[in-house]
Amino acid sequence: MKLITIIFVTLFPLSFFLSLIYGDVEIPISQLLHPNSIYAYILYEIRLPTILSAIFIGIILSVSGAILQMLLRNPLVDSYISGTASGGAFGAVLTYFLLLFNLPFSWIVFFQPIIAFLMALLATLITIIIGKRSGFLGLIIGGVLVSFVFSSLVTVLLSFMSSKYPQIPPLTFWLLGDISVIGWFDVIILAILSTLLLSLAILKSRIIDLLAISDEISYAHGLNPNNQRILWLALVSFAVAYCVSIAGTIGFLGLIVPHIVRRLIGGNTKVLSIYSSLIGSTILMLSNIISRGLLGYYIPLTAIMSLIGSPIMITALVRRNAGAEEH
Repeated sequence: MKLITIIFVTLFPLSFFLSLIYGDVEIPISQLLHPNSIYAYILYEIRLPTILSAIFIGIILSVSGAILQMLLRNPLVDSYISGTASGGAFGAVLTYFLLLFNLPFSWIVFFQPIIAFLMALLATLITIIIGKRSGFLGLIIGGVLVSFVFSSLVTVLLSFMSSKYPQIPPLTFWLLGDISVIGWFDVIILAILSTLLLSLAILKSRIIDLLAISDEISYAHGLNPNNQRILWLALVSFAVAYCVSIAGTIGFLGLIVPHIVRRLIGGNTKVLSIYSSLIGSTILMLSNIISRGLLGYYIPLTAIMSLIGSPIMITALVRRNAGAEEH
């Protein structure tokens, strides 16, 4: 564990340093400490907010994935698979749609994160209801279906809007994620949300551990598991929805990072949350470097994450099914 900790503690500042240099515009190392007027604007108004956003979004998505997997006792769940992210994306796009076409309730665009949160929570609850009635695989399949439904609704709304308002964020932004021009105000909100989520996950880790074991043990310790799950799902949904409203849907990060932590380190919710936040923020920073043009062209973040996450998800499914057959 000490070696792994050293590796990722080293990778984090290295990723931060590389993120300062590489992007749409490469900033020379000599300009990092004393940038001139051109590089100063790029560094302080674009590059730094982008890097900090990647860190905080990485923390939120990774810790949310860890919490969801523990709460639902399913290692193949994250905000992408559960439909949380796509529901949040639909809520955010819906507010734009109502405003641009001057429809009733268009004023809710001023409460976009709230609407995104409500839709994210709705999508998550639908997935959980399907899972309770259909079992382990039903939760996965139900989550994928819910995600497809909300993603399709986003596609329909954006296809209609983009024909008249091409300046709105494109479909690839909402469905595949993009951390680019983000203001300092959003950085502050993300910092608050990530700190709150991580702190509560650590402080209340024993509660989540009990919920992950069984509802009976939770009741024995004076906890109502249903109320606790609703509270945690609401917190996770709001944090993820805010990320989606400013960076689109970034899939698979919340799935792969907890698996990496379990494989390399193991541990309870507290250990899982701490290491997931460190590894998740590092992976998202490195992925964003690739996304923003390291290879000479733009690649959506979810495309990068899916190439990493799909083999991990397949391996987890095969091993779980193999274990079930043995018993």
